[in-house]
This record gives sequence, structure tokens and C-alpha cells, in this order.
Amino acid sequence: MVISDHNQFQSATKTFNVNALIQGLYNPGTNSMISDTVTVNIRNYTSPFNIIDSKTLLLSTSGQFNYGTVGVPVINNTLYYLQVRQRNSLETWNKGSVFTSSNQSYDFTPANTQAYGNNMIQVNTSPVKFAVYSGDVNQDGAIDLDDVIQINNDANAFATGYIVTDLNGNNVSDLDDLLVAYNNSAAFVAVMKP
Repeated sequence: MVISDHNQFQSATKTFNVNALIQGLYNPGTNSMISDTVTVNIRNYTSPFNIIDSKTLLLSTSGQFNYGTVGVPVINNTLYYLQVRQRNSLETWNKGSVFTSSNQSYDFTPANTQAYGNNMIQVNTSPVKFAVYSGDVNQDGAIDLDDVIQINNDANAFATGYIVTDLNGNNVSDLDDLLVAYNNSAAFVAVMKP
């Protein structure tokens, strides 16, 4: 349930920081990413997992972003889910977070166990880093043949620019993007959520 009268609960609002990496945008050699936007939804922990607050933010090259102040009151020691969405990556949920202080943070990157269903891919071994899967260009919750075909069609047409089929952020849809999506498709990667 979303509470519409925020004024009576202002003392309960929290500031929130999140750290997440996107597979296609991450470069293990430099341990950095190409910056892009992500949408983060804070959701109720119980079905139907309503959105409590949502923001679209710029993901830094380190994978960090400051969610800022949560727009609705949150109660200490109450569980919430985080849902991370990016234009061509697989929607990823955390295992649940407890807001315990006025400054809260959550880091998806140290282990796949930080995501619901362990649904992330290891993108670096030193330092160990995990990332959200790339390749769900049609945002249907699965990286599959539909996504691979869309990337292949754009690659064959030499499509350029800020397009959803460009998974690695170099403004070109090409074989590199196709391979990321194909490998994830072959592994039957799909959204895992409560």
C-alpha cells in the first residue's frame, strides 16, 4: 500500500545508496562501467509486492548510485525488495533488505547471492564482481531468441546510437552485443523474483 500523505511521516524517510553493475557495460580490465540510467523500485516484501518508491538514476562508472531520499515513509526493521531495471538488461531483485537506519545501502556486486534466486553473472575474478545480466532488449523478462534476433537485425543493418541492442555502450550494435545475448539465451537466463 502506498501512503499518499507523506508529511505526517517525514521523520521516517530514509536515504538510500545502491551498488550494481550491468554485465554488458562493465569492463573487467578497468573495473569500471560505461555510465547509463537505471530505474530502482523499492517494493513491499509481501505479495503483490507493490512499488513503495521509484527513481530513475544515473549509474556511475563505478556502479554506484545514490537513490537519495525515499519518497515515502519506511519503517525501521521492515523488509523491502529492491528491483533494478535497465533498458536492455534483465530485471533483477535483491533478496530483501531491512531499513535499519536513516542512511541505508545495498551492494549487489560482491556475490550472486545478493540477487533473488542468485540471478547474476560473475564479470570479474579480481576483484570478484557480479553483475545484472544484459540482453533482455525487449524487456519481456527472459533473454531469448527474440532478443538475439533483434540484436542480429540491428547488427546487420549497422545500427548506431543510443539503442537498446547496444549492450556494451559503444553506440554500435555488433557481434560483441550479439555474443552476450546469445550466451545468456543459451543459458536460459530469465527473471527470478518473489
